[in-house]
Amino acid sequence: MQCPKCGNFHKYKDGMTCSCRYRFVTDPKVTGFGDKRMKNSIDRLSEGDKYFTQEELYCKCYKPTTFLTSFGGFAVIATIGFGVIFYLEMEGSPNVSFLTMMFCPGLILLIGLIVAFYRVNKIDRTVIPAVDAYVKKYFPPNLLKTDKIKENSFSQVKYEEFTPDHFLIVDCRETLAQLLTNGFHRDHNCMIMTSDKFPKKAFDYYQRYKQSNPETKLYLFHDASLKGDLIGNDIVANSSWNTSIEQIVDLGINTKNLMSTNKGVWRCKSELAAHRKKEQYINEKITCNWKYMIDSLPQGRLLALLGFAFTSGYPLLSEEFHQAYLENQPNSGGTGGDGGAGYDDFG
Repeated sequence: MQCPKCGNFHKYKDGMTCSCRYRFVTDPKVTGFGDKRMKNSIDRLSEGDKYFTQEELYCKCYKPTTFLTSFGGFAVIATIGFGVIFYLEMEGSPNVSFLTMMFCPGLILLIGLIVAFYRVNKIDRTVIPAVDAYVKKYFPPNLLKTDKIKENSFSQVKYEEFTPDHFLIVDCRETLAQLLTNGFHRDHNCMIMTSDKFPKKAFDYYQRYKQSNPETKLYLFHDASLKGDLIGNDIVANSSWNTSIEQIVDLGINTKNLMSTNKGVWRCKSELAAHRKKEQYINEKITCNWKYMIDSLPQGRLLALLGFAFTSGYPLLSEEFHQAYLENQPNSGGTGGDGGAGYDDFG
């Protein structure tokens, strides 16, 4: 284990306290990684004095196993084994037959396929508890304390002096805090609140603004989940929002657009799973109340793409967004190149 404080490598058998008196929190034999990865993840997330959520830290520490990395080792062993057996066969060894030459490497490859399939589809139950324990012991300075966000946190805000171009509705306080602390509302002149009308002062201002500007639209930004897909309908059904479905602009992420990306992380309570670009896999996750986390996407790129979604009005990861984004990029050559087949909005 490498100590994140002094940088020295500490032997696991010597306990969970480094010679510099740093106390390790993460057990690498349980999680597959130690405190050093945790510290590196925190440093990357807070680069440029950025603020981040705990879900972002979950996703940063989570490293899904790919089929290639799982199967590759078995393929190498099988190849070496085949070479050794072939050499012995050529040397005329009486204990080596053609059947042995084919059976042994084939068995290794079969075992490798089974192990790789298991690892790729394995649900992780260790990262979230490990991150929670680390945060409790060593709270990162730029980690957002979302449980501390109360109505009085906005008591000094004078909404009357603010004339927004957009009203952005998010699905949770974590996303609200993330966007506000990183200045998204200033960069795009928008007022941000949650779908449960938090903060109340912002919602009260929206109601007054809506009376004077009845054509005001609401822009939605949320995790991809069954609940996320229904946020627009829920808002329209609540008369206090005084809006219609035609005045809702859902910027995503919508579950129907998840086939457009190979990246991302799903979460259900304390479990994590890697995203897979397969319709059956996505439908299973949605049906079982998993959510595809917007926090799993690179923060800097996500904020830039969300800003572009405001101006284009197209949902993130949609084909329309893809085309508009490519046409507005320098040296993109419009919609040419391989933009259609291999494009990944969050790549």
